[in-house]
Amino acid sequence: MRYIRYLKPPRITNAQKPAQAQISFLTTITSDLGDSFLPYDLALTVYLCNAREPHKNIYIQHDVQWTAGMRALSTSFYLSKARSNIEWPCRIYVGVKNMELLSPNYTQMYMPERRGVIGAWSAPLDMTEGLVEAARIVERRIPLGKNGYELKIWEETGESIARHLWDAGVLLSLYLSEDEDLSKRDPVLAKAIKRPTGKKRLQILELGTGCGVVGITLAQTIVKCECVLTDLPDAEEAVKRNLSTSWADTGSGVWFRQLDWDDESVPKMSDLNNWTDCPHCNEFDLIVAADCTYNADSCPALVRTISRLVKLSPRATVMIAMKPRHSSEGIFFDLMSDAGFRTEHKTTLQLPGDDEVGEESVEIFLFRPDASQELTSIEPNEWCFGIPVKRKKRKAQVIE
Repeated sequence: MRYIRYLKPPRITNAQKPAQAQISFLTTITSDLGDSFLPYDLALTVYLCNAREPHKNIYIQHDVQWTAGMRALSTSFYLSKARSNIEWPCRIYVGVKNMELLSPNYTQMYMPERRGVIGAWSAPLDMTEGLVEAARIVERRIPLGKNGYELKIWEETGESIARHLWDAGVLLSLYLSEDEDLSKRDPVLAKAIKRPTGKKRLQILELGTGCGVVGITLAQTIVKCECVLTDLPDAEEAVKRNLSTSWADTGSGVWFRQLDWDDESVPKMSDLNNWTDCPHCNEFDLIVAADCTYNADSCPALVRTISRLVKLSPRATVMIAMKPRHSSEGIFFDLMSDAGFRTEHKTTLQLPGDDEVGEESVEIFLFRPDASQELTSIEPNEWCFGIPVKRKKRKAQVIE
């Protein structure tokens, strides 16, 4: 997979002279880690769109060419090219030529002419308000499933890999959102994201959420689920930005909690998940992490955190998605085995490659605690099965 990124975000120059005003920016087409560039020619189209109704109001459409061997592509065009009066604010979209103003869904991702490239929306520009340089963030719009859902995720732009989308998280999100197709193609994985009998809502916790792509996808496509997205404090701003522009499916909710893997104390369930007073219904059914095993040095802390969480939620399934990059990642599986987890299921998804599908892959593993772990579960009660019980009164809580 490849990502179009803004190395220099769109900027309006000569804004005081409309006849000479132009927009310029610098893009690249790179891997998720930014360590390699698309090695083939690819025709791209740049769109200047109305920020409020981008699909209806396209003011400028400008073709550019990415050439094999490039590391960056400089683009500029005059605003006088607009075929009609521009209504600000506007945004720039850069994507593969002759494709819709959307990134590909799971099936389209593998079309040869796309080369697995995901397009990029800039932050707004507004010449009338003096906003002549877009913020250094970029939005991805990715169709989910067959119901017309659209995932909108902001990430940081530029060369840093912090708070970026990574391949395993994107492909896992696309794969899990395939609705009925998933239950036929991968029934074991489909069962892992189904609400258990005796629970009013499926409870999900994501570790190392980054931009929040996996957790937000699950909340948007699963009815009656609670998704708790966790990461270090420096990820909170990026996650909350995406939460502010997303929505959840019927009866579902999603929010962020800080969680440091190096904190050796067992977290309190009330600090992570307290949508109800019922201890059984608060237990997590699924603990998921994507792109969290690439750094072997962090694997011990990750496994210890998973172990502590499973003590709070003994019935939980652990789902790990990874794009194998180097042999040192094997330590994660050794540590999981030593901690008393067994591999219950494995799915391999081929990634679209530069030459052909399957040059790289994403692997999804399901783990469950084995018999060596002495775990005590909380049994369902009347509340879980919908029988009215006396509930303690509490103030309404606003969940960010």
